[in-house]
Amino acid sequence: TAADVFAKSDMIVKVKEPQPNEWVQLRDGQILYTYLHLAPDPEQTKGLLASGVTAIAYETVTDDRGGLPLLAPMSEV
Repeated sequence: TAADVFAKSDMIVKVKEPQPNEWVQLRDGQILYTYLHLAPDPEQTKGLLASGVTAIAYETVTDDRGGLPLLAPMSEV
C-alpha cells in the first residue's frame, strides 16, 4: 500500500506535490524528491516542515550554467 511505501522508504520520488494525507506519513530522516510549488501553498510548507522530511524540489534544481533543466520541457509546451 502507499502507507507501506511511506513507512519503509528512505526516499520518496513523486511527480506531483504531496497531498495533505501524505504530509503526515513523511518523517524525519526521509528524503522527498518532487515538484513542490511551495509559493502558492503555505499549508504544504507547514506540513513538510512539521514532518521533518528533507524535501528537494525539482523546480529548484540548477545545472552548471544556472539553468533549470527540469523546467525546460514545460517551457516548450
